[in-house]
Amino acid sequence: MKLGVCVPYRNRELHLNEFIPKVGKYLKNRGIDFQMYFAHQVDDKLFNRGATKNIAAKHAFEEGCDYIVWHDIDMIPEEGGGADYSFPENHPNHIATEISQMDYKLKYHEYFGGAVVFSKEQVENTNGYSNGYWDWGMEDDDLFWRCYKEGYTNDTYLDTELKNHKYFNFNGNSSYIKVDSNRDLHNVTAKSHTISVLCRCVHQIDKEQIFLIGDNKSKYIEYPILRIPGYDYGIAFNNSRTLSLQYWNSFHNHNYMWVKRYDNQWSWVTAVIDDITKKSHLYLNGTEVDSKGGYGTPSPHSYSGNLLRYGREPVLLGTTFSVPLDDPARFLKGDIAKAYMWDRALTSKEVSNLHNELPLDSMVLNLDANDPLSDFTSKDIKIEKEDIKVPNSILPHRVRGRMRCLPHKDEGLVNGGWAKGETTAKNERRYVLEMQQDKLNYKEDGIKQVKYEFIKETKLTPWAKMIDIKL
Repeated sequence: MKLGVCVPYRNRELHLNEFIPKVGKYLKNRGIDFQMYFAHQVDDKLFNRGATKNIAAKHAFEEGCDYIVWHDIDMIPEEGGGADYSFPENHPNHIATEISQMDYKLKYHEYFGGAVVFSKEQVENTNGYSNGYWDWGMEDDDLFWRCYKEGYTNDTYLDTELKNHKYFNFNGNSSYIKVDSNRDLHNVTAKSHTISVLCRCVHQIDKEQIFLIGDNKSKYIEYPILRIPGYDYGIAFNNSRTLSLQYWNSFHNHNYMWVKRYDNQWSWVTAVIDDITKKSHLYLNGTEVDSKGGYGTPSPHSYSGNLLRYGREPVLLGTTFSVPLDDPARFLKGDIAKAYMWDRALTSKEVSNLHNELPLDSMVLNLDANDPLSDFTSKDIKIEKEDIKVPNSILPHRVRGRMRCLPHKDEGLVNGGWAKGETTAKNERRYVLEMQQDKLNYKEDGIKQVKYEFIKETKLTPWAKMIDIKL
């Protein structure tokens, strides 16, 4: 098996001089037969990493390579770091998983850059990179989404499937459930307590666009899942595609936690607030949010003071009474199968097993759509039924790979905005609003369609060549 090391290149001579010998030595020490291809964009257009990666891979396959690694020129595998460049039998592998630039952690939860290994068949099925991302950003995310569409991601589910289970359907315009306060619910959120909801949320594109970092007109919208109105307490789905928890202390200080989640996914979100330790915990599918992966806020979160008392305010599902009827944040569109509250802080072990064993002691709200034990009133609610499978987060297949990042200017997020400004913002719109919304056909935009002018080929070493091209 021969490996093609495919690298996009422009104006990185210092990196090139370090990459060729060090990556070459790493691969030789592991007995890997390889050839390096540096696709060098020599025109005066904006740099196109996706297209140059495609061009490098085309040359690699044309010259007999069996598989390739798309590799950033500023990533050097560390000896003993486990980076595995072997043939990927069943799916592409992401190997730049521990990078020095991020204190040897992932850049973000779905990060699929740095170094990714593909077989020829996997490249053909995904059609490689898009050729439509110019300057900086999103071409790696686009490739990740192609892998997802082709069934190449590491998709897992909670180990319990709810067969033929009922759920409440909310239309996004008028439907809601209201549970009036009673002796059990009265001021339950002013002390240690737990809330947990099994829901599937739909982003209401007709009301508000998906939140984009590069759009200075974007605003956050919190679609209510479970709310106690006033200083709104509870769980919501955000148009930045996150599930969120917000609560307040008695001085009206705001506390907020979130976890990244796409819409149209069944999600079991649980919040535990412990008034003894003064900490709140947020869980997705029984697993506590881990900010190290870049997909949520730190959990636990520490708060100060006493929790806000709500008196006899109702518990609402799918709405809040705190905003006008025409406010985009008034109603949820989506489904809720279960909603629970306890007047104690559940343990992490109890939360991790909620889908198998439901603690009944101290439960003060039970709204399982199959058999709701709590009294409630509703408006415009439909009862639907289906087999419910709860997916975990969509992730690439990964093998451990410790990489040293060569010094370079940060071209990504800087002070909450894109360093490259509008060019990256344009790429963000293309990926989020077109690729992820199935408005782009990736079979018609990729390695099979890449167009370029071949200028010349230069042999740098016996195992490395530079391919000058214009786009």
